[in-house]
Amino acid sequence: MKGKVSLVIGLLGFLSCFFLAGDEPKGTVFKISLGLVVGGMVEFCVFLLENRKKWRLFKTLIIKRNQPVRVTVAYLFRIEVNGRYLLIKRHKNDNPGYQPVGGAYKYLKEENRELFDRLGVEPCNHVPRDEDTENDLRIIVKRRKNLIDFLKWFESRKNREMDPTREFREELIDANILPGDIFKHIKYVFIGKHIEGVLKSPAYPIDELRYADIFELRTENDAQKQSINALISKRDEVYFATPNEIRNGSTINGERILPHTFKILPK
Repeated sequence: MKGKVSLVIGLLGFLSCFFLAGDEPKGTVFKISLGLVVGGMVEFCVFLLENRKKWRLFKTLIIKRNQPVRVTVAYLFRIEVNGRYLLIKRHKNDNPGYQPVGGAYKYLKEENRELFDRLGVEPCNHVPRDEDTENDLRIIVKRRKNLIDFLKWFESRKNREMDPTREFREELIDANILPGDIFKHIKYVFIGKHIEGVLKSPAYPIDELRYADIFELRTENDAQKQSINALISKRDEVYFATPNEIRNGSTINGERILPHTFKILPK
């Protein structure tokens, strides 16, 4: 904001030079205006550099701005043991394979009704919803020019799920893969986020944007470490994949690893 003000004032100063009488006041105003314009341009360049990862999103304000886009906002767990990453088996017939622990964030429906109506946000029903997927942040933004405002809402953390442990408990503890008494408390750290630009979907008849927060599990004691290590023998439900297997999309036995799994790898 400060850079914009400096730039505008500087340009107005340049304009005023045409109406000033006398070389000395005109020269003084010109120098001040030049400093403001240069300062404003420097701040603008810094803004562009700091937000270079969002340039692909800024295009949505211009290109196909009134076209819909499918948005998935999820979180994934990085659980690493000796250079291998814990994956769980996805059993749904539409897209089977191994993937990281995690899933879509949930939002508060009533609390966000007015905002979502204004932004043109509605549930995505390309995959039928049930009571487990109700209020998942798998949505349609009817006009992609509102996509940046939607992401601003998400990153404000207002009226939506913030703790990623729900899917950890559902997929590992409730499924009896890890003992609940040992994992009563789950410690994790935020690693970063992975945002793809708006891309043509390989599965749905609509462009889509996929956003994922990445968290890393931090075991708190030896019992938790031993429980994680013991999963190496549970070949049916979980698999510890190497980075190369993840990048290749397949285990050494030829079983499929889902494409989004690469997001948990260190950059």
